Amino acid sequence: MNWVAFKALRAGWYQFWKDCRRLPKKVWQRWAGTLAIGLGICAVLTFAMTVIVKGYVDQGLQAWDARTLLTLVDKIPLSFSRSITWESPGNSLGSFPIVVVFTGIMIARSRPLLAATMVVGYILQFALVWIGWGYWNRARPDLIADGVAASGLHSFPSGHTIVIITIYGLMAYLWWRASHSWLEKTLVILLGVVWNSLIMASRLELGAHWPTDVIVGFIVGILWLTTIITALRRAESAMSANQEKYESRL
Repeated sequence: MNWVAFKALRAGWYQFWKDCRRLPKKVWQRWAGTLAIGLGICAVLTFAMTVIVKGYVDQGLQAWDARTLLTLVDKIPLSFSRSITWESPGNSLGSFPIVVVFTGIMIARSRPLLAATMVVGYILQFALVWIGWGYWNRARPDLIADGVAASGLHSFPSGHTIVIITIYGLMAYLWWRASHSWLEKTLVILLGVVWNSLIMASRLELGAHWPTDVIVGFIVGILWLTTIITALRRAESAMSANQEKYESRL
């Protein structure tokens, strides 16, 4: 079994590398440059939001977080046990296989840009989470079930939220732009909103995060999703321009 997995991995890497080399360097340069600039902007904004929220914690924000968390738990239409299931697609055990399967399919279909965008988008979002965690070791809530569902990791910002916005947001975008039906496009948007909202709500229902953790995580996730989509679109634009230039010479 291990040998089969190794052979499949090697074949996939060879296919990916071969497809990458077929694309002009300008395509990859524009893709990487956009990601680098976007990551820098997201990092600065993430750090700024972390500093601001930490500064206001002792000025009433912590009390607001506690009141709001208890209020939301009473209103969220999820039970504690169901929230354990719903939060699963946002943790490493749930999200990593999704990334692997998506990447494998894109490699098999010779779509190296999409494969690379998903992998890099998934990996680099951890850097944004660690900016907040590195600067501020915010304690997790212990207001719900004595904090039994709150891990020992830093609380701010919500890593679950950034992960789901990144990977499921990218997949929803690709589905949305591939569809030619306005009804299907609408359903994709609704599905994406409901799916991500339930996962974020489950984290609050479990008492795993303060509301501001999730709010800032959502903002960071949207910023990073915008970055990777912009990088993808700019690279595809460069690829189309190169193709048109080649065809004009024929």
